[in-house]
Amino acid sequence: MVVCEKGVSPVSENLRSILETFQNQYPGREYTIEIVCPEFTSVCPKTGQPDFGTITILYSPSQLCVELKSLKLYLQAYRNM
Repeated sequence: MVVCEKGVSPVSENLRSILETFQNQYPGREYTIEIVCPEFTSVCPKTGQPDFGTITILYSPSQLCVELKSLKLYLQAYRNM
């Protein structure tokens, strides 16, 4: 879901299809993956000016892990929302 000024909207199937995963090599182990995306950009809906930010994701995978390139493309898809 996407939370924005207009409210909450579900993620479209097109955006969902961007994300790829792969099998966790160590499904029995408990560990945390930290992903830092320092180049997140968006366009301010009021001024039209670019905004910059860093997104940090921490998660403990079970069966699947997020593929990093697809995550980057997924986050870029939110640039103009």
